[in-house]
Amino acid sequence: MKMAGKYVFPDPNDRSKNNPCTIMDTKKVLGIYNQGHPDEEDMQKVTEKVQEWIREKADKLGWDEVKFAGGQCILENRFEK
Repeated sequence: MKMAGKYVFPDPNDRSKNNPCTIMDTKKVLGIYNQGHPDEEDMQKVTEKVQEWIREKADKLGWDEVKFAGGQCILENRFEK
């Protein structure tokens, strides 16, 4: 069953030096992944495959650091660029 709704990957430019991080909950991590893979069966858990894809996408978008804690993803913009 496909997840309804449109998930948007956070933008590192929406962060500030005083608020450099954002946390994506498990539902959003899976929603973004599944949205990016419409021809595959929906992932139900944040696996290594999902984490790697999210890391690659975050890197392309300009995030400086990506960490996972359980199914949550912590994105950080260090403003060093």
